Amino acid sequence: MTAAGSTSCVTDDGVPPSAEQPAADSLESPPSPFDAGDFFRQLVANTSEGLLTIDEHSRILFANPAIEEILGYEPAELIGESKMVLIPERLRPAHAAGLEKYLRTGEKHIDWGGIELPALHKDGHEVPVLVSLREHSYEGQRIFTGLFRDISDRKERQRRFEAVFNNTYQLTGLLEPDGTILEVNRTALEFAGVERGEVVGNPLWEAPCFAANEAGRTVARTGVDRASDGDFFRDELRVRGENRTAVIDFSIRPIDHDGGAPQLLVVEGRDVTALKRRERHLQVLHRLLRHNLRNDLNAIHGFAELLLEELECEVDGESADGEADANSPPVDRTDDLCAYVAEIAATATELIETNETAKELAAATLGGEQPREPVVLEDVLAEVIADLRDQYPESVISVTDRTESAGPTIAAADSRLQTVLEEVIDNAVRHTDERPEIEVDVATAETDIAIRVIDNGPGIPEPERTGIFNEEPITQLDHGNGLGLWLVGLVLEEYGGDLEYESGVDGTGGGSCVTIRVPRATDDEDGWNGGDDGREETRTRD
Repeated sequence: MTAAGSTSCVTDDGVPPSAEQPAADSLESPPSPFDAGDFFRQLVANTSEGLLTIDEHSRILFANPAIEEILGYEPAELIGESKMVLIPERLRPAHAAGLEKYLRTGEKHIDWGGIELPALHKDGHEVPVLVSLREHSYEGQRIFTGLFRDISDRKERQRRFEAVFNNTYQLTGLLEPDGTILEVNRTALEFAGVERGEVVGNPLWEAPCFAANEAGRTVARTGVDRASDGDFFRDELRVRGENRTAVIDFSIRPIDHDGGAPQLLVVEGRDVTALKRRERHLQVLHRLLRHNLRNDLNAIHGFAELLLEELECEVDGESADGEADANSPPVDRTDDLCAYVAEIAATATELIETNETAKELAAATLGGEQPREPVVLEDVLAEVIADLRDQYPESVISVTDRTESAGPTIAAADSRLQTVLEEVIDNAVRHTDERPEIEVDVATAETDIAIRVIDNGPGIPEPERTGIFNEEPITQLDHGNGLGLWLVGLVLEEYGGDLEYESGVDGTGGGSCVTIRVPRATDDEDGWNGGDDGREETRTRD
């Protein structure tokens, strides 16, 4: 807009000529029930959008009150001034040239229907505005009216969105429901080695990453079809980039408004190449533990038992066909061979047990997430404790139930909850030198179940807690030797639960407590209707 003219083009009512005299090519409006001059004066004065009228020499003829809110100028300050006072200095030559060319040729160099431009505030800072323009004629003079809308908030939101969108490590894009690419973030463009213009406007399955092989095209098409129907789609596939191939966790999420048909699709690809490589390495180790090492240990254990029988050794008064105990040397202390063989057999037994735990740990790590299901805690706990009482008849294991519900306690877990309870309670029994006395205390909160395993033993040494009960880094000196608690921690983490440790719980500096927290099943999950009968007493089972 470029202006030169005088205030004589403003009517006595203070309304620009454009409001008094419609453009020649506009349709004639029906008679208004209002006084036209007063109606338009009130309309222009009370709109939140700025109105500015200039002549063909860029002189400002009219400004409404909203201009002050947007650009800081009172309307009277602008009348008679050049519109260039509102344009950043770097853009003034382009504005002047654009209007001059339009007046000479009728060719518009910008979109008059609406264009984002920076305007100069009175205090000197720039304000992003959306401007739409119209040309009018008054008494043979060409004049132009611009409608200004402050879009600072929208631009700030857009800036924040772009900052997140373009600085994430994930490959991210925005699609039309038919799969046409609208936007692609910088990470995806750099991975594919393409420019934005090469992919925007094309179907997702024609993008270089997916078009490199038929599997990629098929997954992309299937994902778009599913998401356009309103379903979340997720798969894993290999894609080809400019310099490497990658395995990505690929998903398409539909975005709708008020539950209607999807308006947009968000596509994401998380690079899991390194994770999949580590997973393959773990699978190799898992097979090694499951087959080779287990078979060799069983062979060693079997040969040791045969040697015990061949040497006719007695251990703790039992013949060699009984269970060897490495902590109890043979009766015949003159025969060191029996002691050596008994030690080999006991060590092999211990390593076989460790191998079984390692297998469970690998299965928990590599088996993928299992869906949580309702599990009756009392049933699992009763089975675990019955087995442990059989294994350790000298131990005392009691259960204190502090739950307040009349019905069973339902955990959101799976079959591995039994392993979790076994590992923790067995660990408490086996590491108590004297007569083990174990109390299992069960209580419920609003969202979880706390199972406290309290023992009278010496507690877990601090190095053994590293990385399991705290976030301290594992070192050559500080690390746990057992795998059982690692397995417990991994399973509980997958449940959304927790594992805690406390020492010195018996009041004399001895004893320890391991707390297992597992989520409670919701009403929708458990299918139980065991309401609360308001009981507050403590139920004890021995």
